[in-house]
Amino acid sequence: MDLTGPVPRARQTANPGAAEVRGLTFRRAAFRTLSDPDLMMTKFHARLSPGMSLLASALLALCLGAGPAPVPDPSQQWEQLMTGAMKSLRANNVAEAVRQSDEAVRLAGQFGPQDTKLSRSQVLRAEVYMWEKKNDLAEQTFQRAVASCERAAGSNDVALVHPLSSLANFYYFVVARYDLVAPLFQRILNIVQNAPQPNPRDVILWSRNLGLIYQQTGKYAQGEPLFKRAVALAEQSDAEWLPHELLTAADFYRAWGKHDQAEALAKRALAIREKALTPEGGIDAQLDVAVCLNGLGTNYLAWGKPDRAEAAYRRSLALVETFMSADQADLTPYLEGLAAALRAQGKYEPAEPLYRRALAITLENVGANDPHAAALLEQYAGLLEDMKKPAEAKSFRERAAAIRRQNAAPPN
Repeated sequence: MDLTGPVPRARQTANPGAAEVRGLTFRRAAFRTLSDPDLMMTKFHARLSPGMSLLASALLALCLGAGPAPVPDPSQQWEQLMTGAMKSLRANNVAEAVRQSDEAVRLAGQFGPQDTKLSRSQVLRAEVYMWEKKNDLAEQTFQRAVASCERAAGSNDVALVHPLSSLANFYYFVVARYDLVAPLFQRILNIVQNAPQPNPRDVILWSRNLGLIYQQTGKYAQGEPLFKRAVALAEQSDAEWLPHELLTAADFYRAWGKHDQAEALAKRALAIREKALTPEGGIDAQLDVAVCLNGLGTNYLAWGKPDRAEAAYRRSLALVETFMSADQADLTPYLEGLAAALRAQGKYEPAEPLYRRALAITLENVGANDPHAAALLEQYAGLLEDMKKPAEAKSFRERAAAIRRQNAAPPN
């Protein structure tokens, strides 16, 4: 589920532009003079007996204007707790994240009835519950975050997008309750399109996201106007997003079995991307074209036109191989696509090394127990069966079945 904007571009693993700056730390101690307060304190203490040291320190601190360390204001404390809890989660320090997020919720209750910090704190606490594998508490806390935001900002304020989308993500990614996602996305769409100053990108984004839910649940007639709207808005106001919206709509029509409409949209996206394919465009422009070609290939393959799919996949693979490393994980879908197109035409011999290469890359990058590895093993087993190699095919199918059993087993 794409909940942001256009699909992030794949990057090369190395970043040649990054560099560390070292050797530039100056030690202030080397430049101290007798006027430094801490050095004066040291000299003064040296002239006193041990029993007078504490009193002298206090008197000298008063003379020098020293006082207790300033206490951060509550808003600053709250920000520090929220940031700290997120850092703790990234470090897999769940216990510390629990402490910090609980303290953030407690502190946020002091900011008044119209402040949304409590809602934001509750969203973070719900995410921590997910890390604790306490999904019931996570759901309840996400719901409390929505209610808190409604009390603070009203039932139609754009501030509600954060807790509503967080609850929707929980239903989509964690418990797979798509029936509960659609009404939340619809409510968000209503909010952003009726905002005092609507942001066209927000309307495009949430139209598309709601359409994707209808696509996933097979409600194509309900999804179609949403994709059409996203494309129309991008045509009017957002040339940067237009190719992405065209490709997303093309994938929707492909899933619906309307391959001619999918082809027309994918070709429009490709024409836009090819126009930007200049030396100045660099890797990003090449990748954009490759993604469009891959989308075309997928549609042709589903349409029963594997020869056209082969041509599209060959071109996309040739493009990405110019800037991706030979074992880069992002190569896998291009290799899979071309292998599938060749297999569909009965070209088994050239398809086999492509499947083997895709499988080797997958095993190296995601591990031998990943569901995608199982899918590739099954595809390769199917090819071996087509090639009349049943014994080899059986071995790969058994490996795939073992992976699927392992992933289906409940965690200890």
